[in-house]
Amino acid sequence: MALYIYYRISDKGNVKEKLPGVDKYFCLANALTEFGKEYFYIIADNCSGETINYITSCGGGDLFPFEETSLGNSASFLYMVRKIIQKHGPDDYVYLLEDDYIHRPGSRGVLFEGLEIGEYVTLYDHPDKYLCESEQGNPFNDKKLQKTRIYVTQNAHWRETNSTTMTLACKVKTLQEDLPVWEKYCGGKTPDDFHAFMEISQNGLRDTLSFFRRRRKKEFLILAKNILTHKRPKKILSVLPSFATHIETEWLAPVVKWENLDYGY
Repeated sequence: MALYIYYRISDKGNVKEKLPGVDKYFCLANALTEFGKEYFYIIADNCSGETINYITSCGGGDLFPFEETSLGNSASFLYMVRKIIQKHGPDDYVYLLEDDYIHRPGSRGVLFEGLEIGEYVTLYDHPDKYLCESEQGNPFNDKKLQKTRIYVTQNAHWRETNSTTMTLACKVKTLQEDLPVWEKYCGGKTPDDFHAFMEISQNGLRDTLSFFRRRRKKEFLILAKNILTHKRPKKILSVLPSFATHIETEWLAPVVKWENLDYGY
């Protein structure tokens, strides 16, 4: 079964402390190793000549296509989504991948398992789900962690989650249905992924009242609207333990010893 990888890489962005020896070139090489080059597509946004040369050295323009853009973070994401919708059928699977993630061996197969039961799937078990908001954790974790459901597939466990990053997998028809949401929350320089996923996936009354009590007006209004309009929430799943992580050391996925893995190159 085909899985189309849409990879966004850029030389713009904030400087962050990352795993030793892991940079955007390492991440790209890792993604090509785990997912192959046959269905790989790169959007190189605001990239230097050095980065373009690295892409071509990996086979870009020969073994897989790529294009250069100068759009910025939010605009390049929307450009990618619209390209996917235009180019692919509604039941095709796509993985929208940013340039600061690494994957464990076997990620492709596990990702398909998640896509069989969830509408949005992430291989990144975000550590903010295990921290209360007062500890810089997820806003749904007020004084205790948000309750969730756990699922099992052949090779992994999965948890329902309220949000993830802009690295995600889904069917093309899911992107079509939610394009107005992504357009709404990608109006600024950086995508507002948390509130986008909140609108897509959440309608709990207890959480709605919690945000009202905390005077979190934006979050309360999103959830209240979802409840009043009887919006069907989509299921977002993250795998346990992670098969991918953001390489910023502050937000490494838990449990896995990422610095000790053999990435095969």
